[in-house]
Amino acid sequence: MKSLTTRFLMTCAAIGAASGVLLVPVNHISAIFAPTMPILYAGLVGFWLLGPVLGLALLRRPGAGVLTTLIAGLVNVPLTPFGPSAVVTCLMVGVAIEFGFAVTLYRIWRPWLFSTTTVGFTAIYAAMAYVSFDMASTAVAVQALFFVLMVGSAGLATWAGLVLAQRVAKTGVTRGLVRPMGA
Repeated sequence: MKSLTTRFLMTCAAIGAASGVLLVPVNHISAIFAPTMPILYAGLVGFWLLGPVLGLALLRRPGAGVLTTLIAGLVNVPLTPFGPSAVVTCLMVGVAIEFGFAVTLYRIWRPWLFSTTTVGFTAIYAAMAYVSFDMASTAVAVQALFFVLMVGSAGLATWAGLVLAQRVAKTGVTRGLVRPMGA
């Protein structure tokens, strides 16, 4: 498979390692906030999306999101309280983000598809977390804020990933590696 070159794999590994390092303190903070103050945890959710968005936006190739999240999860196994479940969580995010691009057969790389995919996934995740955290027992304003923070953090992370990908691409480091827009 042409897309699995050493350069592609190393680029995904670099993005995954960087996002994994970013997730280490976020995982520690979320371990405290998720069970005690889920409203604060909701604002952190976007951090898990940054790596796969960056990988997919920068490389525009199948598997970039999954590979970056796999590496990010592996970085977190020995460094966070979640151990091997960090890999499962990260892979869940990577697969979900790749899904929108797989549906289009990896032919559309527009910002609206990134936003639709990440916000759609986060809305589904927010609904599951709503039940898991028993948000129904909180005030209606807190419930609304929970969804706004979760979806808002996804939107912010998507925007940041796209901007970062654009800036990295301008340096030329991915020249010859990025899949052309129409391919």
